[in-house]
Amino acid sequence: MVDLRQELSHVLWIGGGPQAGKTTISRLLAGKYDLRIYNLDWHGARDHRSRSGPLAAAFSRLSMDERWVHPDVTELVDRSIAIWTERFALVLQDLLALPRSRTIIAEGPGAFPWCIAPLIRSPRQAVFLAPNGQVREQVAERRWGIGQTARFGDTITDLPRALSNLRARDALIDERIAASCAELGLRCERVDGSRDLDATLELIEDQLRPHLPETVNV
Repeated sequence: MVDLRQELSHVLWIGGGPQAGKTTISRLLAGKYDLRIYNLDWHGARDHRSRSGPLAAAFSRLSMDERWVHPDVTELVDRSIAIWTERFALVLQDLLALPRSRTIIAEGPGAFPWCIAPLIRSPRQAVFLAPNGQVREQVAERRWGIGQTARFGDTITDLPRALSNLRARDALIDERIAASCAELGLRCERVDGSRDLDATLELIEDQLRPHLPETVNV
């Protein structure tokens, strides 16, 4: 029987809600410590498509209205968590296939605390970020622009409702993540804009420090 905690002892995790700055922090840490980055979203949108499970495959067939306008918020939350959890099996396959000679930082909103807890030997292998609404909006605007039309395409019929549903979904997912972290003894940090990027990096670095390489890039 494979001991996943042993096999993945070289993997560090940054999870949490969408638009929390996980990718930015991961890139900075990777550059400083020569880590390999594994971005769950990148793989989910590319090489996992051909290996999708039934939930992700069904979602890909939905129109933008069926994805974001018609469902109520509870349905959006449950569906999103179910799809990300289904994809996590592919994440594990990928990570187990990578060499163990280099520390990996795995990050993405699909790295939920209830998925990560069975895979780590120490709570300091992971940290979870939960941004508030203002931070999330700022990140989304930088990524997709005001109104975020590019995020949904031009076929959606009610963009304001889609955005409202997505905001409510993300806030509820954050609460589930925070509650799960409290139950499992994992660290969840609220991202409210009070810390600049350097301070956030220092916080994450301090949390993961026992599992980071001893030397840094120069």
